[in-house]
Amino acid sequence: MTELISRLTVYFLYAMSSVPFLVWAGRSAYSGTVASTAQAPWPGITGTIFRVLLPLTIIFLYAWNVSAGAEAANTSEWEPFQFLLLPPALGSIAGYGIGYFMGKRRII
Repeated sequence: MTELISRLTVYFLYAMSSVPFLVWAGRSAYSGTVASTAQAPWPGITGTIFRVLLPLTIIFLYAWNVSAGAEAANTSEWEPFQFLLLPPALGSIAGYGIGYFMGKRRII
C-alpha cells in the first residue's frame, strides 16, 4: 500500500508540473485569439508553432527513442531528459487548445 501511495504521489507531482505551462499557453492563445482581426480568429502562426508543433516534436522524439530503445540495446542518453520535457509539452498543447476555444467563444 505504501508503494502505491508513493507512485501516485510521484505521478500527481509529475502531472502538476504541467499546470504552469497550461496556464501560460492558454492565456497567450486566448489573448491572441481575441486580438485577431482575421475572418476566422486564431492565435497566429508563431503561437501555433511554439505551443503546438514544437511540443508535438518533443513528444514524437521521446516516443521514437522509447520504441527504438525496446528494439535496440543502444538507447539514447537523452531519454530521461526528454521524459522530463513531456509535462511542459502536454501542458502547452492543452493550454493552447483551451485558450483558443475560450477566445473564439468570446468573439462570436
